[in-house]
Amino acid sequence: MSNIRVGVIAAASATALATLTVPASAQAPAPASASVQAPQVSAKKVHRGHGKCINWSWGDGNVSTTIYFNNHCKQARWLKVWRTGQYWPKCIKVNGRTKGRKKIWDSKPTKIRELSKCVQQRG
Repeated sequence: MSNIRVGVIAAASATALATLTVPASAQAPAPASASVQAPQVSAKKVHRGHGKCINWSWGDGNVSTTIYFNNHCKQARWLKVWRTGQYWPKCIKVNGRTKGRKKIWDSKPTKIRELSKCVQQRG
């Protein structure tokens, strides 16, 4: 075998050996389109609760918050919603055997409780 062939075979063997020992991420640069990824968006926290008749949930919103509810009982019940920055709680009537939602436009709820009667207070 000539010296040129031995050199070519040795170089090819060294390249093959280097390829096996180097991690895949360091082998070749990724194409430009593959390196651009969508930003990670964190999921908003969903709050859930239940009472004697009503199940409810809401997610943290910026401007408004939608409260989802499901009344399993025959009689109408009330949800009393305490909100951040509001002195008086808000009352939401939920008719019997009703599933729905109510949008609140001011601030985030801090607590929700089910009541048989609720009086909306004005301040």
